[in-house]
Amino acid sequence: MEQHVLAYIGLGANVGQPREALERAVSALAELPGCALAGVSRLYRTRPVGPVEQGHYLNAVAALRVPAGATPAAGAMSLLLALKGLERTMGRVRRERWGPREIDLDLLLFGDAEVHVERERAARSDDADRDGVQWLDVPHASAAERSFVLAPLTDLAPGLVPPGWTANVDATRARAEAAEGPDAVEPLAEWDDRRARWRDLG
Repeated sequence: MEQHVLAYIGLGANVGQPREALERAVSALAELPGCALAGVSRLYRTRPVGPVEQGHYLNAVAALRVPAGATPAAGAMSLLLALKGLERTMGRVRRERWGPREIDLDLLLFGDAEVHVERERAARSDDADRDGVQWLDVPHASAAERSFVLAPLTDLAPGLVPPGWTANVDATRARAEAAEGPDAVEPLAEWDDRRARWRDLG
């Protein structure tokens, strides 16, 4: 029987109809071969990070049971290839790094694996200002520093201590939000499994 691991995928968008794009992305993740959706966080409105002037994002995290692969690196790379394929299918446009996104799908965690491996060509970022070697790092290199990742990840796995981290997800989120300020993230809606969409809070 094929082995599976629990992966966490970060979702973000701020161009076009981002809420609808993220709902389509969750449905697409659930339909990946050999995968099963294990949970979806609340939907958050988040302040953009980086030097590019742009509008606020919508962000969420999905938990996905995925094939483990022959090795953690192979399994993680296979999943990343699928995520990049979904981005292209959903119309992500090539822009500068940290710029606006029609859809962004990031591999945050892959079971309890730590991975550092060169990305295959089809798994590379399409950012216009990134050339040369790109690396797949799991856990995601900036996940422990960003409230837009940590807030939704806390909804799904508050007590998890990812490999290489010194504290659990909830404690790491609290530190990040203290540094970024109270307006960095705002919960907007919760996931409705039956309707496969977010339902507004309140």
